[in-house]
Amino acid sequence: MKQNRDIKRVLLATAAMWLILSAAASTAFADNAVKLRILVITTGEAAEDLGFAYIKPVLDEMGVPYDVLNARTTDLTAATLASSSAGGGCRAEDAGCVGNYNGIILTDADLVPNFTPSEWDALHNYQKNFGVRQAVLSGWPATYSDPQPPHGVYLDYGLVYSSSGNDYDARWTVPAAYSREVFEYVNQANSFPITEFAFASNPRNDTRGLRDGSIPRVEPLLRTQNGEALVSIVRYMAPSRTTPVREVMISTITNAGAFIHSNVLAYEFINWVTQGVFIGARRVHMAAHVDDLFRRNTLWDPALDDDNPANTYRLNSADIRNAVNKQRAFRVAHPLADNFKLDFPFNGSWAVVDPEAMTLTANLTDDLVAAVVANKENFRFINHTFAHANMDRAPVAADVPCDYPTFASIPTIQAEITRNRRVWELLDLPERSENNRVLVSGQHSGLQDDKCTDNPASHPEMFNVQADDIPFDQGGANLLFLRAAAEAGVDYIASDASQRAQNLEQYVTQYDDGSPTNRLMLPRWPTDIFYNVTNPSQLEDQYNYLYNRKYVSTGLNPCEIPLAVCSPRSYPEILMVEADLALRHMLSFKRWPHFFHQANLAKYDERGNTLQFDWLDAVFTEYERLFKLPVRNLPYYRIGDHTAESLNARSAIIHAIWNRTINQVTLSANKTVPNLLVTGLSGGELYGGQLIREITVDANPTAYAVNRALTQ
Repeated sequence: MKQNRDIKRVLLATAAMWLILSAAASTAFADNAVKLRILVITTGEAAEDLGFAYIKPVLDEMGVPYDVLNARTTDLTAATLASSSAGGGCRAEDAGCVGNYNGIILTDADLVPNFTPSEWDALHNYQKNFGVRQAVLSGWPATYSDPQPPHGVYLDYGLVYSSSGNDYDARWTVPAAYSREVFEYVNQANSFPITEFAFASNPRNDTRGLRDGSIPRVEPLLRTQNGEALVSIVRYMAPSRTTPVREVMISTITNAGAFIHSNVLAYEFINWVTQGVFIGARRVHMAAHVDDLFRRNTLWDPALDDDNPANTYRLNSADIRNAVNKQRAFRVAHPLADNFKLDFPFNGSWAVVDPEAMTLTANLTDDLVAAVVANKENFRFINHTFAHANMDRAPVAADVPCDYPTFASIPTIQAEITRNRRVWELLDLPERSENNRVLVSGQHSGLQDDKCTDNPASHPEMFNVQADDIPFDQGGANLLFLRAAAEAGVDYIASDASQRAQNLEQYVTQYDDGSPTNRLMLPRWPTDIFYNVTNPSQLEDQYNYLYNRKYVSTGLNPCEIPLAVCSPRSYPEILMVEADLALRHMLSFKRWPHFFHQANLAKYDERGNTLQFDWLDAVFTEYERLFKLPVRNLPYYRIGDHTAESLNARSAIIHAIWNRTINQVTLSANKTVPNLLVTGLSGGELYGGQLIREITVDANPTAYAVNRALTQ
């Protein structure tokens, strides 16, 4: 814990005054060296600090290196911020001095009472001396004076409180000078709703300054409908200088991962403080997997409030041709998704003449099979096992009955994988060799133990979840399944992100599958476009039964039930809720696909509408209202490759120093890191106005030219 603050205050004040006076002689953006690393200053751990809990997963997902200083328990020192080979704190002009951070993020605007005035002075002087920016995630834009020597104002954001509330219809007002580097990824033509508590302020912009002689000049980037500032850049100006000595981006909006407005703002806090040069990157992703191609699904029956075995649906040639046309129209309507393709996890047992035959023969006279083959270049395909078999554990005892067929040997499980590959070959579907490395098991089975029962649960995508199930992290995976996958050369196994311990990109290390390498689990997001519906009325009825009607029928109040809804929802309302959830997924920058089922692609009216494309249209309409970034649509094996690269990079120690004198970044690592993503280097891919480069880093330091791409 921080101790003896009053005693330290006097001692620190002397050192702080020296820093203040000497800093006045240095330039704001001196030629110097800083590490590509962010310092996050918090008011507590993630469970205690809303802002830290908000920004941490974004930094982690992007792969940005950072350190955390808990202001409540740890003192900030000059040596924390900059150090030399001789040890201790140093200044940019000192020989061998390197700034430890190229960006500072504060989770709260004032950190009071955890931060002393001298600590504020040390932080501000580091920013001035090394040309490092700061971002403030949330909070009251307070002004503070020091009652102790050397006295004077040590914290001032130049803002005056105007109002507060939790419902602002904000407008973007980014100055032209910052238009290429601040919120350039946002669709600034539209209003921006703030749905949580915020302080609204007005720029003071007078002659009052801090004790170091700098005067805050506020330039609002986001204003309320009444013109008050919500997000601003504060430029600290000094007499006789035309450039700022320090720059801060401050948000006075409450930010947390649960809020859409926070998801939109998050990237810029990171990009701003690093000046667009950092280890890691962000891209927005969307992939839609339409499971069970070639199978027939039972459908929801409103009269039964359940599936009706006599009522089934299997896609036909008209549906496939319609899907080609809808996909083409979707790309035109949504240019940010101009290369989008649906993915079909398929079950080849229903695409051959005789699924029991030793030698398989493609059933090319089948209406659906012929249509898929004729239009195969319009889609991508994934191995979903030959017969959609359940890969869960077989019964432990012979007298224990199972609700579903099980496999008791590795060869029989492996045949489900390899026979489906044979169908892939027979149909000559594209990207066969690459996709052999990926597997989607039926119902994501094999990753938890259902204990031989398959009863419905409250959520249709969690139909195999019961109180006695053994989840993945408690030994529930089927070792025979994992060994069969390993022997078949599968690298990546799909998991259901709604299931316990499966919502994490992870190598399967807790089970010995007999291979020197480990399978990598790739989560997929379920949706409430249920597997057993083909049209809006079916979906609407099942949705309202699951989330409202079944509770009402038993005398329960759905408003008091987690995940239930107080009143029935219409189809447009369901799509709106679905779009909101999918948008949050996209803005997390995760690559995870969303999965659907073949019945969702059925043409349900004469205009060719489908539940699948209704969902996609709703999601992208909402996305494009907020963002301008192109959306990447990757095949599943590439998602696996990129995930493996990201996990490897996160486990490495990356050394990166930005030499501002020659504008180069020198990179090395404690191990080989292939395709490390770095933002702001020459030669990278232009995405959202910034260059993102993939480089291989190893123990040998290599220099790369910096290009912030602000003029492109």
